[in-house]
Amino acid sequence: MEEDLTAKHPHAVRTRFELAVGRMMDAWLTAGRVEVSADDVKLAREFLELSGWRVEEAGHAHLRLVHRDGRSEEVTREAAVLTALRRCATRR
Repeated sequence: MEEDLTAKHPHAVRTRFELAVGRMMDAWLTAGRVEVSADDVKLAREFLELSGWRVEEAGHAHLRLVHRDGRSEEVTREAAVLTALRRCATRR
């Protein structure tokens, strides 16, 4: 079966987070758990902010995610990265 590769345009990568997601997920699978570095959190924060969210430090290794409608939630850094990952997956 032939497939016309020019019929579908690839998703435009707009952030460094989108480039790093594959590396992050490979590391999680290898480790058997979700472990995020300070750089991973920085990339996820940048992605969320570019997506219209506000990200604030909340202390004790937590972040406050403020949605566009004003709702907010306090999450761990790992949860913030996973939130960015889910947001990234729904944009495609």
